[in-house]
Amino acid sequence: MSMESSSLSSLFSAGSRLYALEGEGALGGLQVEAWTAREALSSLPELRVLALSDDASLDLDDMVSRPVTLWTTGADGERSSRSGLVRAAERVAGDGGLARYRLTVVPWLWLADQTRASRIFEGRPVLDILTSILDAYEGYSWKLSGDASAAVAELPVAPYVTQYRETDYAFLTRVMAGAGLGWTVVEDTQAPSRHAIVVFADSRQLPEDASSSSVGVPFHRANAAEARDGVQAFARQRRRVTERVTLLGWQGGGKRAVSGDASGEVQSDSGEAEGLEWYDFTGHGSLASEDEARRQAELLWEGFHAEDEQFLGRGTVRSFRSGTRFTLKDMAPLGPAGEKDFEPVFALDAVEHVGINNLPEAARASLDARLGPLDAALNFDAAPAAPVRGDAVGAQDDDALWRDVPAETPAEALLTQARATGYANGFRALRCDRAWRPRVSQARGAWPHAAPTVHGVQTAVVVDAEGSDQAGGKDEVLRNRRGDVRIRFPWQGTGGNQAHSRWARVAQRQAGGGMGMTFVPRIGQEVLVRFLDHDVNQPIVVGALYNGRGEGGVAPTPAGAAGEEGGGAELYAAARDLAPSAQANLVGGHAPAWHGAGASDEAHRNAAALSGFKSKEFGGAGYSQVVLDDSDDQLRVHVSTTQAATSLTLGHLIHQAGNYRGSLRGVGAELRTDAHGALRGGAGVLLTTYAAQAGAPSGEAAGAQTLASQAHLMAKSLDDMAGAHQSVRLASALGTEQAGASRRDPEYPPLAAFHRAVSGTVAGEGLSPARGDAASRHTQAVEGKVPHTNDAVVVMAARAGLAQVAGQHMQYVAGDAVHASAGKDVNHAVAGSLRIHAGQAAGVVAGVQKGAQDAGLDVICATADVSVQAQGDVLTAQAQQDILLTARAGKVKAASPTRIRIATAAGASILIEGGNITVTAPGRIDVKMSDKRFEGATRLSEQMNTWPDASFDKDVIVRGPSGKAMANRPFEIVREDGARIQGVTDAEGRTGVQRSELLGRYLIKILPNND
Repeated sequence: MSMESSSLSSLFSAGSRLYALEGEGALGGLQVEAWTAREALSSLPELRVLALSDDASLDLDDMVSRPVTLWTTGADGERSSRSGLVRAAERVAGDGGLARYRLTVVPWLWLADQTRASRIFEGRPVLDILTSILDAYEGYSWKLSGDASAAVAELPVAPYVTQYRETDYAFLTRVMAGAGLGWTVVEDTQAPSRHAIVVFADSRQLPEDASSSSVGVPFHRANAAEARDGVQAFARQRRRVTERVTLLGWQGGGKRAVSGDASGEVQSDSGEAEGLEWYDFTGHGSLASEDEARRQAELLWEGFHAEDEQFLGRGTVRSFRSGTRFTLKDMAPLGPAGEKDFEPVFALDAVEHVGINNLPEAARASLDARLGPLDAALNFDAAPAAPVRGDAVGAQDDDALWRDVPAETPAEALLTQARATGYANGFRALRCDRAWRPRVSQARGAWPHAAPTVHGVQTAVVVDAEGSDQAGGKDEVLRNRRGDVRIRFPWQGTGGNQAHSRWARVAQRQAGGGMGMTFVPRIGQEVLVRFLDHDVNQPIVVGALYNGRGEGGVAPTPAGAAGEEGGGAELYAAARDLAPSAQANLVGGHAPAWHGAGASDEAHRNAAALSGFKSKEFGGAGYSQVVLDDSDDQLRVHVSTTQAATSLTLGHLIHQAGNYRGSLRGVGAELRTDAHGALRGGAGVLLTTYAAQAGAPSGEAAGAQTLASQAHLMAKSLDDMAGAHQSVRLASALGTEQAGASRRDPEYPPLAAFHRAVSGTVAGEGLSPARGDAASRHTQAVEGKVPHTNDAVVVMAARAGLAQVAGQHMQYVAGDAVHASAGKDVNHAVAGSLRIHAGQAAGVVAGVQKGAQDAGLDVICATADVSVQAQGDVLTAQAQQDILLTARAGKVKAASPTRIRIATAAGASILIEGGNITVTAPGRIDVKMSDKRFEGATRLSEQMNTWPDASFDKDVIVRGPSGKAMANRPFEIVREDGARIQGVTDAEGRTGVQRSELLGRYLIKILPNND
């Protein structure tokens, strides 16, 4: 039959044609000339169809993306189908109206290989991840096999699974392989694309091939006389593989190593005990538990074990496809030796098909003449991973049964067989009693299903629990118990939800048990991230980045063009000692606290000299900072906080407002606060203005030692003078607890003990001997000793002067003695009252040595009284010469409860006692007066009530037992000298004021009413 004598449609209308194509649109007018296909478990299959049409102008665009089905008629007349989507359509040859088209057909999962994304799944089960990805391809079908449904329900949930710069297909296959899952393509007449993706867990439960389901697949020759398709060539292949798998990972949460292993029978006869071992460290956080480690090791071992025995074949079974199993009949000679129960049931892993439609020879010759040889167009698009798993198992260079040409061309043996019988296939199968698993990926490294590797560093933004990078009020920090923060990578998307962020560990400069440094990234900060083992699932924050644009700066001048006027210079010049400027961000983000953009004297006067650390309060503007100022000849260390304006500044003291270096404040050190301050030293405190060399010991106190020695010597001298004048001796010089002792030192009085304390020396070679010297109060200045106080004293020594000023009160309290001494004068100027209280004695000695003025002791009260009392004993006033008592405007009073006696050394005296005045003299007594009047005896206390004022007065209110004032009641007061004073209380129960110059007792009696 020639193409000239019959139309193309009539040529393919015969029911005896092996292949037909079903599709819509432009696909409906195509007739199958030949086809070839490759497929393998968990790999994208590829079907190439050569089709003829008597219309050379078919729309290729109309063919692409449409579902299409290739129908095949088997030896028994049953039809089987292979469906997919048209990935590519080509017009490869033409002659007049006759044209040859080539279609590339793939399953719908190929679309996932064209979609690339980056995302993170946090705490999501494997099934949720698969559903999230696959369900996004609307209108296409996928499902879990029964065994896969049970398997995924038992899988552990990984904390994080990351798709990073991967196609959805690469990510899906990686996730499934890590879970021990595989997938294959099956026909599904209910699906829009007429096929579905089936995910399985156990290859031993794959469905049986339709040709094998009844009586199996025969092993016989390919001949037209055979009634059934069969297998013509079958070879058994054995290879040695790894017999033991050991995995080790680091479980960060438990801070421990996690390991698991799996092993099989050693295949070598060399006496090896353990066999070949695959040992791998899987990285940080890859294995959550020993069970997970063991499961992963078993999956790896099963992948190795499935390949130690494989079967390669060639046949004509037109229904063969990857992902099915078949029973081979009459293959006993190839059965494994010594295995009596071996079942010849095999699972098809990889299959390569070649089909040539059974056209008449004349028609075939005519087509070749007009359109060119068929073989030139019957090839694959590229060298795909199928039928072997690409670099997963290495090149199958020993598949000589059906592979003897480049991978882009169908095997010659298959082409030859297909020309003769219309169909041929080559396949690789494994024993069905062994599980099939994806094998180790040599191209990706030793770990089989590792996540994509990330080299170098990336940036991310710290976010809150909802994924927002905007802090809410005081909630500027979000951390878990380990100190991790939530971050969002730029490739995660911008949605403000938790799905676009993840927890990440934060690296510290130093970390240890109860020690180290703490860096806490805050919400909104941009951080720098590295990855442990280059694993995208193990991010670690290693630093933070400034990403803002400040207010000031220099305007850009591209290609010499003039920059924008204004802005920078004016903003910088506005800064003052207490007012920063140019500190805000024009563009969102974070600009540095200190910079060198305003280096001139008219700007911030800061040539990038400031470095250090600055924090900020939550939700406010307050901060704490440590500033290191490296300006030339103006070095400064500044530690401060805005809380109570507290700061410590060392070196060149200046004002600082933000980035602005202000005016000079001094040189040295300053410690200040608006709140309470305390300086504590458990072993002593030394404050001195006596300078020492920079290399001198810290306890150097020569000035304080000299002053203490002078105070001690002066006190001893004054104490001797006080004793000579019968005054109170100085306890600070004599001793307090007892003579020659003090509370601080039982061997020395207070001043000597203090001098000894500030003159201490301790061993300089170590802390322990130094403490021993301090405890023993060592004071010898010998080699190897350094000065140091040997008691817990506070020493303040001022070379020029020491001022103590208090706005309210100043108090001196000591458990032993308070001693104040000066080489010249001590002045106490008090605006209010000066009170000196002594529990035992108080002594005042003056004029013990000749001075510029012979003033002696002056006690002067300008406006009120001077009261000198001896309330418990005798008051003695002695003078070497005269005692002069005068009152310039008032009276001189002398009072005593018993007697007053004034006497001279010559024997003259005046005695006032018992109401009598006795005047005694060794000679004559002269009494002179301007008015003479003699009255009867009276009581002194009665007369004191008539005085306008007295040293003591008491206003008495008489109350009854109920506490009520006894008004208008007669009373009698009996004074201590026997005087009786009668009267009547007033309306408030008052008796009237009782006055006296002396302390004394009195008795109040309530008299009966006369009425």
